[in-house]
Amino acid sequence: MAGTWIAAALFIAVVAGGVAFVLHSVRNGGSSTEPEAEAAETSETASEPVVDPAAATPTTDAIEAAPPTSPSPAVELGTPEPPRSLEAIAWTVATPSTLDELVRAWSLPRDSLVALNPALSTTEAIPTGTKVIVHRGSISGSESVGPPNDGRLIGAVPFPEGRSWLLAPDRTRAFGTGETIVAVLAALDASAAKFPGRAPIQLGEISARRGGPIYGHQSHQAGRDIDIRLILDDARSGFDGARNWFLVKTLIDGGEVVAIFLNRSQQGWLRAAAEADVGAAAADEYFAFISHEPGHTIHMHVRFRCPDSDRRCVVYSVGETTEKIVPVSKLPGGGKLPGGGKLPAPKNGKLPTLRPKNPPRGSTTPTKPAPKLPRTPAKGR
Repeated sequence: MAGTWIAAALFIAVVAGGVAFVLHSVRNGGSSTEPEAEAAETSETASEPVVDPAAATPTTDAIEAAPPTSPSPAVELGTPEPPRSLEAIAWTVATPSTLDELVRAWSLPRDSLVALNPALSTTEAIPTGTKVIVHRGSISGSESVGPPNDGRLIGAVPFPEGRSWLLAPDRTRAFGTGETIVAVLAALDASAAKFPGRAPIQLGEISARRGGPIYGHQSHQAGRDIDIRLILDDARSGFDGARNWFLVKTLIDGGEVVAIFLNRSQQGWLRAAAEADVGAAAADEYFAFISHEPGHTIHMHVRFRCPDSDRRCVVYSVGETTEKIVPVSKLPGGGKLPGGGKLPAPKNGKLPTLRPKNPPRGSTTPTKPAPKLPRTPAKGR
């Protein structure tokens, strides 16, 4: 009987000890071997990360925030242009486009683009940022035929892209004579060197690839006219007298300009900068090239002379006088900045859109026919 009681007591003691051990383990978060096993698992998975299927495709925000796979070097505005050769001119694809879309957007023959760029796909979209050759060879073969408002262009040269200027969005009107392209580039390069780090100069339209009438212009038909936006100050709210005057002075000093058309009010602002730089007497000589033209309030229209080799070129438009413009001694206001010297207030950082004065071709609006050219056009000066 005593043995039975002893055996029962031993059984109860063993059970109680087991319960106490289990309770102790629970209070301490499990056995001491579990953290070691967890650490070992973490170490193994760390060397081979698990890909979350939901994160396999990055979101738009992630794509925009991530650096490009082949980043292009940062270019500071106004830095000197790299060495250029006008015997090979390339334009950059702005948005993914097929070759046929570039042909329409740039007004270039398809077979020419294919011959100039044999590696380009003729069926697949060409990626953004791709440089496409649009001209190769000498630029001396261009020819301006007829007057600016009733002419055409042969062997046109496309204006190259650059860091210190922006081409007009419509590339079908970015063609000129080789002499015009060289003269404008020389002035732009000089301006970039004079004012490093400043915003690019916005160029306007020149001519169509084959010249002839283009909507919105009465001239620009022979590759010798170019519109250039007036340059705003750093705050983009007022006329930058120093930069505008330097550009005009450099263009005229190049010896190729025959006329600059600009609204009279903007001439007043330009005149003040000119007199501050070269004095009133010298400013008179420069302003002999500048004449008032309504509608030229946010851009200047620059016309270049006929190249000596272009025998069929006529320097002046039909209906214009061939007499030398009488120099102006003082513009209204004595050269002071009228109205505080402010351009029309830009909206969202942009100047107002230029509005064409004449209707598009094919309009039913009656137009006065242009007089016929003389049988033997005068040689350009």
